[in-house]
Amino acid sequence: MSAEQLQQAQERLAAYLASEKRILESQEYSVGQGGTARRNRRADLEQVQAGIREVRAEIDRLQTATQPGGRRVKYIRPY
Repeated sequence: MSAEQLQQAQERLAAYLASEKRILESQEYSVGQGGTARRNRRADLEQVQAGIREVRAEIDRLQTATQPGGRRVKYIRPY
């Protein structure tokens, strides 16, 4: 697991958190009035929060793997 993967996961987490904030501020909004109004509905809050949990777990896993003395997986194959 590389430092690049950790950085990408942290960037994804930042994007998810920004999305969650926008959803919490306004789930749906309209532009214009009457029959010409356009409506925009943001992503589902539950899905975004699930993504946040998933990315945080990935970050924890990547940080553990990159730390000295962290978990290491060794595959042993009998002859």
